[in-house]
Amino acid sequence: MSTAPSGVVLFFTDLIDAVRYSQAWAQSLGEQKVQAEKGDKQLIELAALATKISAAFEGLDLDREYVESLSKVINEFAATAIQQKREKLSASLKAEADDSVAASDAERLKAIKSLESYLAATPLPVLDEQVILDLSESSYTAIAEYKCAGKIEYQFLLNIASSALFGSPFTLSATHKGIKLPVRLGKVWLKKEAVPDFEKLDDYVLSTARASQNHLVSTFTNPETNASVNIVFSRSGTDSFVTAEYSDSKGKVDVTGEPALSKHLDLASTKSAMAQLLDAILGLEKEKLKLNRLEAEGKDILATLDCFWFMQRVTTVIVQSPESLAEVHRLDPKMVEERLKLLGPNGNVIMDQLGISASNPEQKRVTP
Repeated sequence: MSTAPSGVVLFFTDLIDAVRYSQAWAQSLGEQKVQAEKGDKQLIELAALATKISAAFEGLDLDREYVESLSKVINEFAATAIQQKREKLSASLKAEADDSVAASDAERLKAIKSLESYLAATPLPVLDEQVILDLSESSYTAIAEYKCAGKIEYQFLLNIASSALFGSPFTLSATHKGIKLPVRLGKVWLKKEAVPDFEKLDDYVLSTARASQNHLVSTFTNPETNASVNIVFSRSGTDSFVTAEYSDSKGKVDVTGEPALSKHLDLASTKSAMAQLLDAILGLEKEKLKLNRLEAEGKDILATLDCFWFMQRVTTVIVQSPESLAEVHRLDPKMVEERLKLLGPNGNVIMDQLGISASNPEQKRVTP
């Protein structure tokens, strides 16, 4: 059974591909600029040609009538020819520009897809991650957020369509029916002790959720009354904890913070429902759909497509990890050298950062 490539291996495959494609994209943009400037110059020269032709008749030692007649004929002919040439040149320049833009767009798309492939495998040490679920117009949007070493942060849009639970607005009754929340105390005739008023949560819809490995912050709303319930769930080993807050037009109620209410809370059912919901939301992370955001030290990599700069930041992270650096030097030196050569002079920069060279692929002394 084959294993998935490590983050270090993907560094030399997908990330190098992203840099290659981004370099081709940048080169294409430069060529487009030169091409556009050349085209503008040609069009300006064509426009000036008509003026030059008209000026050529000034000062001729010929009869005025003959000059005017000859000038009119030649200028009309020249104007027609110049206009035809302008239209033909404009069409040719547009076709070349369209082809160039299509080519550069293709390189940009390949660079982004290579970044997606690299980051989808979670190749960097993750300091914090969470899955965010938001309901809008009866549909959920799910995003996985990652904060990594080296001040690298990125987001993936997740594929909700693959989820049986979140393909439509989720209610607790989908997994646990009959959960009730004690929201206020009231008096009952012939009873001295106040009794709780319960709010059934079966029809409450999950509107937002933020889920990490052992923590869930969720909000449920009642579409008819606009009442809402905020439930925070956390777990540690075999222990789990839950807090609940209820809000309606009358105000907010800290259900778990009021002993007279919390003693009536069905903790076992609520914890079970939240644990199942947490696992279901975390399960969405497996279905990554699109790289939504990528930043390194605050720089928007998807906007600038400065993939080489991003690669340098990743290289710094690798160098600071003895395990990752050791893995680099266990790879086939020939493969490493050939892959980095694809980046031209930039490949030498990465080699120096990693402490390796083409002439001596053995590990150099690198200070993390």
